Amino acid sequence: MNLLEFDLNLIIIFNAIYQEKSLTRAGKRLELTQPAISHSLNKLRTVFDDALFVRNGYNMEPTSLAEELLINFQKILELAENTLDDKGSFDPKMSTRTFSIGMQDNPMLIVLPRLIEEIQSIAPDIGFRICHLNVANRKIALEDGKVDLVIGSNQELSNNIYQQYLFRDREVCIMRKDHPVIGDSLSLEQYLDSEFISLAASEFMGERIDKKLKKLGYKRKIKVVMEHEVTFPRFVSNTNYLANVAELIAKEYASWLPIKILPLPISISDFDFYQYWHARLQMDPAHRWLRKQIKKACGKIQQS
Repeated sequence: MNLLEFDLNLIIIFNAIYQEKSLTRAGKRLELTQPAISHSLNKLRTVFDDALFVRNGYNMEPTSLAEELLINFQKILELAENTLDDKGSFDPKMSTRTFSIGMQDNPMLIVLPRLIEEIQSIAPDIGFRICHLNVANRKIALEDGKVDLVIGSNQELSNNIYQQYLFRDREVCIMRKDHPVIGDSLSLEQYLDSEFISLAASEFMGERIDKKLKKLGYKRKIKVVMEHEVTFPRFVSNTNYLANVAELIAKEYASWLPIKILPLPISISDFDFYQYWHARLQMDPAHRWLRKQIKKACGKIQQS
């Protein structure tokens, strides 16, 4: 097909239908009427001789061909957006790009300040949009283009997602400095006799140690369940509760809160953090620059 005969706006409409799974929602997103969206979808169906999207309940689900087209279509859109943002080339000093990064509390507290410190003088107009992503949502967010990059603990993703090791952390126990029972060491008996704050959901905390304790015939006394790990240090500093947290987070707070950090009374393996990105961004100059800056900033974490 002659490229002059193909309306490139159809790619934008295709992408909106794919992400919204609805012609109505795609229309609202693009400020187009549903008949206009339907007309564009019919054009795409004619060009590719495929339904592309079929109704399944309230959603429009992509066909296998639509899934294949998505990868190349997103590359086209990504290249177009980046070209417009960077005016054809990437110069960190001149760029006004805003990068979208998915992460949870741990890397947000540890990585983000160091990254901003690393680049604020060499890329003053670059911005970041941080999305709170759990393990289950990472693959979808990367493939849909909702985020440029994810920073998180190690996990297996699809073949079209790259990864790079950043740093290692370990689980420790924190409590108030003047805890009435626990001194400079923490025995298993003291640990089991204590009351805990725990996370509602976690990719590495709580669940691992609770599984190991269960195998040994023990169980923690969890009194409070909270959503965010970064709230734990302040909470334990004013109570007799204990909490398991990442050591790097504990050290950040121990510098200004009256808490102490002690090793866990049973052995738990360390956990590694990686940065993840979709294959379509592998050769993007701006993205390559960003990954390099993140790697550089994380190199200083292990040295601190």
